[in-house]
Order: sequence, then structure tokens, then C-alpha cells
Amino acid sequence: MLEGAALVGLAQDARGVVATVRDVVTGRDRTLRAKYLVGADGAHSTVRELLGIEFDGRGAFSNSITIYFHAPVAPLVAGKPPMSIIYVKNAELSGFFRLDRDARSGFLVVNTVGDTSRPEAASPASDVSEPRLIELVRAGVGVPDIPVTIDGVARWRATSDVARRFRDGRVFLAGDAAHLMPPQGGYGGNTGIHDAHNLAWKLALVCKGVAGPELLSTYDLERRPAATFTVEQAYTRYVTRSATYLGANDFQPLASDFDIELGYLYRSPAILSEDECDRVHEDPHLSCGRPGSRAPHLWLEQSGRPISTLDLFGRAFVVIAAPGGAAWAEAARSAVRAIAGLELEAHVVDRDGLTDREGRFASAHGLDPSGAILVRPDGFVAWRAASMAGDPVRALSSALSRILMR
Repeated sequence: MLEGAALVGLAQDARGVVATVRDVVTGRDRTLRAKYLVGADGAHSTVRELLGIEFDGRGAFSNSITIYFHAPVAPLVAGKPPMSIIYVKNAELSGFFRLDRDARSGFLVVNTVGDTSRPEAASPASDVSEPRLIELVRAGVGVPDIPVTIDGVARWRATSDVARRFRDGRVFLAGDAAHLMPPQGGYGGNTGIHDAHNLAWKLALVCKGVAGPELLSTYDLERRPAATFTVEQAYTRYVTRSATYLGANDFQPLASDFDIELGYLYRSPAILSEDECDRVHEDPHLSCGRPGSRAPHLWLEQSGRPISTLDLFGRAFVVIAAPGGAAWAEAARSAVRAIAGLELEAHVVDRDGLTDREGRFASAHGLDPSGAILVRPDGFVAWRAASMAGDPVRALSSALSRILMR
């Protein structure tokens, strides 16, 4: 790990990426080479700038602040769910509180101050003196003399933008380097984690030679539509909850938080889709194991203990077959022998210690009693066989070859 270093240059060739980094104390440059580079360097990404990748979107709409404070507000929020979001809109400010579990500390996000017909209302960061911050917290709480201790303040811009591409050759953008959104909804951190979750296993398999390099092209195909949808939903929440004064009417209809966090859908060659639907999200309760959706949660038992189907994912590709689909497990073992380095786990429900007491597995995954699903390391369904194939070894091997782009 390099400390006190700044990225000042990037170059790519057929074998990898060369990064030039500068010691900020000595001014000396050194070069680092890697097969691939992931730019997860935030909203003001140097990687994105060096690649010349522009943002598309709505730009910045306010110079906001987040005030971190201590104050005895617990009696004022009695009965509210702990750590809930509390929106504030009054003559002094517009924003929201997020309190710690004991409701004695937390933070206040301030998007606008005072008369929103005046341009300066969108710049609460113009005065971040301690007396002003205390004044804002008291105005948000609604108690003019409540004791307030300021722990810190952060300046930031409310922005709604998505990079035009998430990949340039051997370089990838992730997190705030790839997409920026207002905090309403709290989607920014999770969206960045989703990027990493999508990209990490693909890079690993390509570097190991298990998958073809073309697999990496699916990162942009899958993540950019999902990120764009999430950014737009954050914008919808911003203009309808915190910035109604903008009079915006160009926002998407409000989607369920559940759809945004768990119901976004992937379309790419790494998903063997069963239809031509172009939806980017749906209620995850209704996906039922459809390729391109997250594999659904279902409680099973393993060695007498409850286990979620989700606990079976995250380390490798996984085949899960319905009780009558034992031949899929043998097909999985055959596929492992045929693809060097492939990690593939196989489970047959109601066999080998994995029990479906309620008999729901097949219907929850859109299968008949002999069907199976193939789940990627990121927990998304890549392929589904609703029933037993005439040649399950060939069917599964073909699916894996197509997904891995071998």
C-alpha cells in the first residue's frame, strides 16, 4: 500500500496497465504495472479524469453540508424506529437527520437554508462556523436552546451523474468514480459495493484463465444500467422530499426501496436470459429464480440447522437442483473436470443434509421437481433448467462455456 502518493499518469498496452504515481513529499515518480486497474477513487476520480470519461446526468444542485453533533434529542424522538431518517423542512433549512441508536448523537444533512427563491439558499456550505452549525442543528431539532456539541462538518455537492462508460480497456471505474447521487435513499454506498461484487469474481476468473477476457465487457453492460436506475431514484427522492422548491417534473416514478436494493436485473452475455424483457428492476419476490435476478432467499435446513439459500453463494458458481434433479450434481462434477480451475459447488435439495421442510424450493425458483439453477459467485442466477435435460452434462457444460466466454 502506498501512502502519500498521487496518481499522475496511466498507460495501457496489450499486457496490462502502467500507473505513474508521485510521492507528494519528494516529488519523485515511480511506475507500477498490473494486468488490470480498478479506479475506485471517489467523486473526483483521477482515474476517470486521466481516461477522459465524462459524466452524463443532471450535475450538482446544491453545495450541501453534513453536520456531526451531540445533543440530547432522545425525548423528542421517542416512539420512532431507532436510526430512522427524519426529514426536516422549515423556514430555516431543508434536509434530514440520521441519529445514532441512543438518539444522543448523529448527523444533520442540510441541502438548503432560508428562502429557496434566492440562489444562495442552495449553498449552506458558505458558512460553516461553529455558531452557525449549532444554529442549524437547533433549527432542525426545533428547540432554540437545546445544548449542541459540534463534532465535525463535511462539505459536499448534491449531484446526480453516471459515467459514460465503466470500462476503458483494462481499466474499470467503480463506486463514486462511476456514479454520483444525492444521499436521499442511502443508496450510494451499496451501489459501490454492488460494483465491486460484480467485478471481483470476473477479474479473478479471467486472471486465472478460467474465463475468457470478454467476460469483463459484461461489467459495464450489467452495472451501468443498474447504477443509472439507482441514481435516478435517488434524484426522485431528492426533488420530492428535500427540494420541492425546484419544481422538478423530469424525475422517474418512485420505485420501491426493495426493488432498488435487491430487485435490479442484469442483461448481458454472462446471463442466459429466457426472455427479451428490458426491465431494469422488479419486485424480487416475483423473480422466482429468473436468470438475471438475484437468487431468492429460502430457508432450508443443513445438518439440522436453518440455513438460507443465500448462504450457499459467494465463493464459487453453485448448482442447486430440486429433489428430483440429482443428475445435475453429476453434471456439475463433470463440468469441473472439463474446465480447469473452475470452482463449482453442487447441491441437491433433500439430499446430502440439505432439507426443504416446507417443500417450497422448486416453486420458489421456477422449477419442476427435476430442475436446477446455476448461480454466479455474486449471487445472481446465470442460467436455469426448469426440468431435467436429455443430456444434463452437455446442457450445463454448454451454459458454463457461454457464461465464461471460453
